[in-house]
Amino acid sequence: MQNLPCFLLATMIYAVTTSPASASGGVGFSDALARVTPAVVGISSTANRVLTNDLLDDANVRKILGLPEHVLIVESGATVTGSGVIIDAEEGYIVTNSHVIADADDIAVTLNDGRVLPAEIVGSDPPTDLAVIRIGAPGLVALDWGRSSVLRVGDFVVAVGSPLGLEQTASFGIVSGLSRSGLGIDDYEDYIQTDAALNPGNSGGALVNAAGELLGVVRGAPPPNEGAQGVGFVIPSEFASKIVRALIKDGEIRRGRLGVSVILSQAGDDAMADLVVDRLSCNSAAERQGVRLGDAVTALNGHAVSTEAAFRNALNLLGPGMKVTLDIRREGRTQRLELKLDDPASMHGVPVNSALDSVTLALPDSSASRACTPSGPVLLEVPSDSVAYAAGLRAGDYLTSINGEPAVSAARMQDLLDTVDGNVSFDILRAGTAYRFVVP
Repeated sequence: MQNLPCFLLATMIYAVTTSPASASGGVGFSDALARVTPAVVGISSTANRVLTNDLLDDANVRKILGLPEHVLIVESGATVTGSGVIIDAEEGYIVTNSHVIADADDIAVTLNDGRVLPAEIVGSDPPTDLAVIRIGAPGLVALDWGRSSVLRVGDFVVAVGSPLGLEQTASFGIVSGLSRSGLGIDDYEDYIQTDAALNPGNSGGALVNAAGELLGVVRGAPPPNEGAQGVGFVIPSEFASKIVRALIKDGEIRRGRLGVSVILSQAGDDAMADLVVDRLSCNSAAERQGVRLGDAVTALNGHAVSTEAAFRNALNLLGPGMKVTLDIRREGRTQRLELKLDDPASMHGVPVNSALDSVTLALPDSSASRACTPSGPVLLEVPSDSVAYAAGLRAGDYLTSINGEPAVSAARMQDLLDTVDGNVSFDILRAGTAYRFVVP
């Protein structure tokens, strides 16, 4: 090999050291797929589904079509196809996407040996788009959960599913990105991104490594109108497995409510970006137990959180009544808050007569949070072309503070605005939720 060009020698070394060898002497994932494909199934669900899209939601279009406002169009016997992965051979549990089996009247599972079996829904969790169904059959093969946390960009992976109805199709690729969020697909997002080919029908299928371990449940590819090629998303195994275990145990995911959201914010050009509380539900667990607008969140249950998605996902599996610790920085000082999550199911509105039928309301409690006390001025008009409107302020908002200071009078407001050097923050109260908006 001493006369081979350097680039050719490097290419041969790369191929030998990075690709798993098969028993037949070739190079590839054939051995792993021989173990994986019996555990990957095709799923077909039928239901009577309400048709909805932007056109049908447009009042002018409905008028042209002669559709009354409250009339719905129902597609009878609509069929959705997807994939699933057997995760328990003895009990017949299969993980898939919740949208694959949503509102299903009948679910049929096709195994790789050709058997077609009916399935029942064990549990579904639309916020994460995960679901568990169950079949009864002998001779099933299951996949073991792998460790998605050890994945690195560039690792080889294979997606296995039933794209376009083609059972047990495998597509090869790499991990293209990790911790993808902010896509607006699901409520909780922390996707693995891959360039392995994903098509309609892959949803709910498997992403595996060369050992045949389940690294994630395929969520799917962006809609075709977004013009994306080689971009697909997968729900990581270590997150999915927790949801799956809870669905098998309880049939649903019961989430505690903290009542707070955060946004990544940077105070100045040289400042570190912080996760800052920008929304606080009044009378929520967070508001009652000391969280304030503008608090910088540094850790949840002792673990550092650096992104909005990380904070939201960390709360995802915390049930009602669970105790959590929140490390915050406020006015330059750090402190730890001990919080107990609310149970949304026990938060009922006040019964009213038919005059307020279907209206949800709650009687106000005294609040330790100034942001939740409607004592400031009311914004009577916010022009739609103003900077304030672009920042989020609206007519009817109560203005509770400016840069954290009470806005108790017109004179005080003017004094606060006169001392501003740079961005100004406005805390407002709107329909039982306190918000912080920053205006440049």
